[in-house]
Amino acid sequence: METNADGTYFQEKDHVRVKRTGETGRVNATDGGVVYVVMDGTNETRVFSAFVEEDATIELVIPAGTTIDAG
Repeated sequence: METNADGTYFQEKDHVRVKRTGETGRVNATDGGVVYVVMDGTNETRVFSAFVEEDATIELVIPAGTTIDAG
């Protein structure tokens, strides 16, 4: 995940969770506000339009004991 003056954004290889279903996957690519996620269980690619906000449909998965430097 990247945080800069414009906001916070997902980056390639971030591990994410779909809030509604609990499914997980890894970010394969990003393009502006569009995030392409390869799902762990099916290896299918799903496309999300989600900047990191309260209403985003995906969220970053943070391993236990890991801290995030917000820049």
